[in-house]
Amino acid sequence: MHVIMDTLTLIFTIVIVWTTIYIVSQAIGLEKLNEKGVDAGTPFFLMFKTERLNSFLTRAGKRFPKLFWNIGIVVAFIGMALGFYIFTDNLLKLFFAPVEAGGVVPIIPGITITGLPLFYMMIGLGITLITHEFAHGMAASKDDIPVKSSGLLFFFLLFGGFVEPDEEVYEKKATSKQRMRLLAAGSYANLIAAVFLLLIIMNFNPIMSVAFNQPSGAFIYETETGTAGGAALEFGDVIIGLNDTVIESWADVGEFMSTAPVGAQVTIETLDGSVIVILGQHPDNASRGYIGVFGADYWEPKPGWNLFLSPLYVFHLQQTLFWTWIILVSVGLFNLLPIPLFDGDKILRESLRLTVKDERKIQYIMWPARIIAVSIVVLSIGLSLYLGKGLF
Repeated sequence: MHVIMDTLTLIFTIVIVWTTIYIVSQAIGLEKLNEKGVDAGTPFFLMFKTERLNSFLTRAGKRFPKLFWNIGIVVAFIGMALGFYIFTDNLLKLFFAPVEAGGVVPIIPGITITGLPLFYMMIGLGITLITHEFAHGMAASKDDIPVKSSGLLFFFLLFGGFVEPDEEVYEKKATSKQRMRLLAAGSYANLIAAVFLLLIIMNFNPIMSVAFNQPSGAFIYETETGTAGGAALEFGDVIIGLNDTVIESWADVGEFMSTAPVGAQVTIETLDGSVIVILGQHPDNASRGYIGVFGADYWEPKPGWNLFLSPLYVFHLQQTLFWTWIILVSVGLFNLLPIPLFDGDKILRESLRLTVKDERKIQYIMWPARIIAVSIVVLSIGLSLYLGKGLF
């Protein structure tokens, strides 16, 4: 498929770029780069440390009132409860109603995530990590917990940020409330970013109308081998009609196919002409027809804008926004579960320390919560992989 070839070409290009960076770094000298805060000693890995970012995070964090970070603690507990509910509800569906359940799988490039979604998810994950980590640094500065180091890191397709608060001040001088503000800040920022992104997604069409005409067809970005659509269409084709039905968006294709029977003859009108296909059998419903193509709305650039814009830009932007929103919400809630090494575990422990002085009693509460949370996640991942859900 054309889209697969594009993906392979892009990965090959990225490997060439990383190889060039590594060779140039070796030529310049790793010690010289380290003096400037650059770590490039490992292939496919690059890290920038800068004191300017420390200062920026410190100044930015102090501008927010303490009430703002306190609200983050409340949001964290609401998110913890919501995360328990969502994951438990989905686990029950995986057991009793698999069709209705969503997939819960780790992001493993090339295994659980392949093709174009991999690139959109990597961008979304990078934005999520930067938002999350920088918020930790800002919250730390509000409570006078110094930021020892911060910066940006890149690893093959993945990018993100890192913040390292002063552990000695955090462990020995910070109060439980101060620690909770710092810990809650990451997921708090992720969820705030998700809300803003959702507003953009909800107003996507009006925003795009500045440079593009309203959707006027269905753009094909992937075809399935062995299907009617796979044989007749290819990457980049734009469907504008199915039989006598005018197609102005991808939703129109879905609506048409929802009532199309197996074996039906369909005339597909595209911007380049028309083809006739015989619909196959839908993999999930033997009585429904199946065309075997995947697409999105087709946005044609307005005159003038078409000199440097392409319908593909809107498609990629729309997919990036969607997957970034998914990852912001998923990481924000998942990180709040009381699982060891996650912020939710530490937040719950610090909150208990406010009223319970005996560490043993705190552990009596923590361990059952941890066991339940880990069990829900492990079972969800296992069943998702078994059922083939959540694989892209």
